[in-house]
Amino acid sequence: MNIQDLKDIFDLAIYNRFRMGKAIAAELDPTAAHLRRWIVIYQPEDRSLNINIPEHVYNVHDFELEKEKMTEFIGDEDLIMCNERRYYLNTVEELINLLLDLHINPKLLTYPWRCDCPF
Repeated sequence: MNIQDLKDIFDLAIYNRFRMGKAIAAELDPTAAHLRRWIVIYQPEDRSLNINIPEHVYNVHDFELEKEKMTEFIGDEDLIMCNERRYYLNTVEELINLLLDLHINPKLLTYPWRCDCPF
């Protein structure tokens, strides 16, 4: 599978944004009513300094925040983060398969500010 296959699953504007190395995101159904959940996909600019993180092309961050505390912790969202998962992928095929495995509709992905993503 090559990069052209993303054109079939992303809206054109989101596909172009992603190809330029910009983050895309979607708000998803949370695991509990008191939470909000997002997924953010981006391509890191540099190799991580953390030796425990494998080299990768795509970083997928799936996380939830406590709704009631979101206005109190603007800029410090990591303090109210729950159920955080990160995926480090190297190919478009791995990315597409992860979205399918997580039951995420790629058409939901948009600009981070359009889905109120805090990052």
